[in-house]
Amino acid sequence: MTRPRLFDEATVLQDAMGAFRRAGFAGASIKDLADATGLTSGSIYNAFGDKEGLYRAAFSHYIDAVIRHRIETYVGEAGDLDGLEQLFLSLLRAPECDEHGCLLTNAAVEFGARPSVASEGLAQGFAVLEAAIRGGIERQIGGGQVELLVVRLLLLYQGILVLIRAGRNVSACQAVIRSEFEQLRKLLP
Repeated sequence: MTRPRLFDEATVLQDAMGAFRRAGFAGASIKDLADATGLTSGSIYNAFGDKEGLYRAAFSHYIDAVIRHRIETYVGEAGDLDGLEQLFLSLLRAPECDEHGCLLTNAAVEFGARPSVASEGLAQGFAVLEAAIRGGIERQIGGGQVELLVVRLLLLYQGILVLIRAGRNVSACQAVIRSEFEQLRKLLP
């Protein structure tokens, strides 16, 4: 019989997520993760199997708690250009706009396209993000430009996050986002 967990899993995953955002998968040791979560290394192994298991759980938590939550908050059911614009502007606020960046973007840079502990999270995270963008574009603009516009917006979204992670000044990004959505509104039927 297994013992019940004596910790709040959501809090642990939030703390682990932060550690992985700061250091990446390779840079976060079990000791770093124990320090970040308040768990012992034994508790990490018992609850998540190993560092990879904790990473996968933290990445999944990030997709739900950050990406999906942002999409629900800003884009919602309507999925219109105004909501998408607010989603993009939200990148300029924490947690994405701190020196640690977005876990999805960080994992894409750390692991690339090769099979890895991040593969499933990357596929799921990009699918969620792309679906939100595609939904808004299809509902509002439609036509034969959907694919091009989705890729263009995905490039803008991820480009902003890479600049943030690189510590670049992103003060002009708000004007760039507003300009992009102004151009998109000109395509409305």
